[in-house]
Amino acid sequence: MSGVAENGGRGGVRLSLHEWLAAVAVIAAVLLALPQAWRRIDAPADAPNSRVPYRLSGDYWMFERLAARAAAEGAVAVIGDSVIWGHYVSAAETLPAHLGEAAESKAALAEAATTGAPRGAAAASNARPAGAGGAVRFANLGVDGIHPAAMHGLVAYHGRAVAGGRVVLHCNPLWTSSRRHDLTAAKEFAFNHPRLVPQFIPWIPCYRETADGRLAIVVGRYLPWGSWAEHLRVARFGGRDLAGWAVEHPYECPVRQLALELPSADDGPDPPPDARAWTEKGVPAMDADWVPLGESLQWASLRATVDVLRGRGCRVFVLVGPFNEHMLAPASREAYKDMKSAMAAWLRDAGVGCLAPAPLPSSLYADASHPLAEGYRLLAERLGGSEEFQTWLRNE
Repeated sequence: MSGVAENGGRGGVRLSLHEWLAAVAVIAAVLLALPQAWRRIDAPADAPNSRVPYRLSGDYWMFERLAARAAAEGAVAVIGDSVIWGHYVSAAETLPAHLGEAAESKAALAEAATTGAPRGAAAASNARPAGAGGAVRFANLGVDGIHPAAMHGLVAYHGRAVAGGRVVLHCNPLWTSSRRHDLTAAKEFAFNHPRLVPQFIPWIPCYRETADGRLAIVVGRYLPWGSWAEHLRVARFGGRDLAGWAVEHPYECPVRQLALELPSADDGPDPPPDARAWTEKGVPAMDADWVPLGESLQWASLRATVDVLRGRGCRVFVLVGPFNEHMLAPASREAYKDMKSAMAAWLRDAGVGCLAPAPLPSSLYADASHPLAEGYRLLAERLGGSEEFQTWLRNE
């Protein structure tokens, strides 16, 4: 019989070269089709102020879906770490949410002035879907813990849909406040999102991973099913692979995990963070050892992210801070002001729109970099009302 051989009295199936190629083609087709089909099953909630749920911060497939939606809707993509995501606030109280509300109100008033509708009708129109009436939309593409070295990888490998549009990029100076934050410390330590950072060039001294592990990460970035498989692991099996999950749940059916409801945009840290002003929590003053920009991996990574986005035809605006300068020791505060000015100068010289606003009132910060709810509202007013930002929005 074709394909069957006798070997020592035992039957074995041997495939010809053509049969092997056919099998590989079938497997590849399945692996290519499944992630596409899964987009309908695990689509992110189509709700105002959507963001990557906190528990899925390592789920870059979900980021890809939100980025694709933002691009399809022509929204301004707002990308950054937990300051953009909104660590201490609900999804409706974040910077992108407040910017969207202001744009909605402005568009509604403009429509009322054009049509002669009463101001009450204009206010009522805010209940319409976001973006209605020509208002600018702002999509929250913040991810908890995304430092600039990881953000570059996130945008480069998982944010390909962000192209040809407008992008607000957040620069959090916290990531240059020490060699450890900057990832230029020599001693090994665990940091957020290691799979997104450069695996070989530039070399990160504090990052320890085997050569095989680094190579697998690099290859996985280009496999169309790689981020989808990681999505299943993070979103469906609690961050474990199927075998590890089965060992911990020997009597449960893994198929049932696929039917679980995904966490919402307001899924936050557990336990919830202490959303009081930093002064009420007794947080001590911070004596930061700022890394010179010429030596900073994080600053170089942010500039590289700008280059990636501009290479895709995006118009980029960078928001620097506002860092909680009230929390800094005097000498550290002066050094920070010099660094902030240097950041803004480099961006402007490179033709990148930017704003490095003054710090918010001290009582509106929860810690060194995160505003509280009222702080986000005030920051949105300052950013949205700045001539630099409005000029950038109008593409002048």
